[in-house]
Amino acid sequence: MDFSTILGQMLMLLLMMVLGYLARRKNLLDEHVNASLSKVVLNVTLPAQIITSFAMEGAELSNGEVGLAFGLSCLLYLFYAALAVIYVRLCRLPRQDWGTYQYMLIFGNIGFMGFPVITAIFGAKALVYAVIMNIVFNLLVFSYGIKLITAGDPNSKGQFSWRKLINMPLISSALTLVLFFLHIRLPELVNTGLYTMGDATTPMAMLILGCTIAEMPLRELFDEWRVYVFTALKLLALPLLVFCALRLLPGFDADSLLGRVFVVLSAVPVATNATMLSIEYGGNNKLVAQGIFFSTIFSVLTIPLLVFILY
Repeated sequence: MDFSTILGQMLMLLLMMVLGYLARRKNLLDEHVNASLSKVVLNVTLPAQIITSFAMEGAELSNGEVGLAFGLSCLLYLFYAALAVIYVRLCRLPRQDWGTYQYMLIFGNIGFMGFPVITAIFGAKALVYAVIMNIVFNLLVFSYGIKLITAGDPNSKGQFSWRKLINMPLISSALTLVLFFLHIRLPELVNTGLYTMGDATTPMAMLILGCTIAEMPLRELFDEWRVYVFTALKLLALPLLVFCALRLLPGFDADSLLGRVFVVLSAVPVATNATMLSIEYGGNNKLVAQGIFFSTIFSVLTIPLLVFILY
């Protein structure tokens, strides 16, 4: 397993984040540009990435294999959600931050970091499983995830607007499933254009994150001790619990490629789109930035360590 490739990929993401930080400090970006970039990613580049990722990889599996991977993905997210509820209550976290912490624990950086990490560890043939889990991710993150992000918004008055579920990423995820199961192939010109557009998602997301971090005093990045506890749970405890849970699942081979892929995907850091959703829907930008920052940095060490220990 090429751990140097994993390390290089993660360092590349960190470099993009640093560039966003410097761009904000030098006033090349400001909060208004940051908000506009978030809208572009959520409504243009990310939907393009969602559609093309599965269209290019999904044809390698039968409908039955896709169904198994899709079903297991749903079970894992139920498992994550249950653990998240237990975590915020046991740790007695501030009530207004419950939703944000649950979001960060449930939703990992599957697309931006998971795809290259899975390819580096298991090879290109394993990528299709990551793509399937990413479809479930998008169906949930732009529905239940938005509800969690807005839970601490004082302007929401505890009410969740179901209109927020009508968004481009969720529509794109549903469209992707329809295209696969109906065996509809997009024209090559359209597919190539969307794929090229989707490639802009990762660098733009990391620029947005870097810009968001730059808007808070540096000392505030390190002033929340609860984030350190959360990071350890997210990067170490969660994948170990998933590893044990898969081994206890009746009729499932936890040592199969699918099982290994899902364990590694449970170890990726907090999803970077948490920053964009927090900006868009009035979440706790500071806490989100802290969670993504620390989990991304420490995952450089924890992912190779977990793979070495477990496999």
